[in-house]
Amino acid sequence: MKLTQIDLRTTFKSDYTEKFAPESWTVAELYWSYLREYSTPNFQKVNIFVSDYFEDSLTEPMQVKGFKEAFINFDLAKYFSLDKLEKKRMQLEAIHNGMMQIAEHEKWEKQPLIDAYNNCLEKNLEYQFFVGTPKLSPDKKHKINFWCNWDIDVFEVYSVLYDKNNNEIERKKIIERSPYDGEFIYYAKWKWLDHTKVLLEDKYKYGNNEKWEIEIKP
Repeated sequence: MKLTQIDLRTTFKSDYTEKFAPESWTVAELYWSYLREYSTPNFQKVNIFVSDYFEDSLTEPMQVKGFKEAFINFDLAKYFSLDKLEKKRMQLEAIHNGMMQIAEHEKWEKQPLIDAYNNCLEKNLEYQFFVGTPKLSPDKKHKINFWCNWDIDVFEVYSVLYDKNNNEIERKKIIERSPYDGEFIYYAKWKWLDHTKVLLEDKYKYGNNEKWEIEIKP
């Protein structure tokens, strides 16, 4: 099996759940992006719970309904006193420690996790990526692609227009929303309707079937 999801979350009874949840997606997604081919026999999804009151009895990873779960002590009051970059670093440490605990318990390979951790730091914990490859317009004069900036306080998608020689002409924001509502971008599809219009569609099975029409001005 391949690892398909890492969720970072507080315990359900935490006073910080509502504040923490919207910020908890980005670093987990960035870390997972380096583990798409990581072999995790018997499990595809991991939940990493953080709290400042876990007892020693909860330091061992657990299996619950097909998920593997890890429990990490985490000073939530301190977390909310930090700036954005330090928050992301604190999240990364929790995610990596949780994954290493599970890897130790399940005898999974650890080096890919160490590599993912280091890659996150090399990226300065910024999760930015092109969604696919540029597509050529029907008149063969332009190409278009989409670029995503997924941060702990915002999720953004930009259309990126090129000339036929791959020189960027324009980068325009077309979507801005909460970071917890960005997973659809992995399943987005797009096509040229004609040489002046492009249709971007949300094809995520748990999404809202949204569509965005982008007008191209030569």
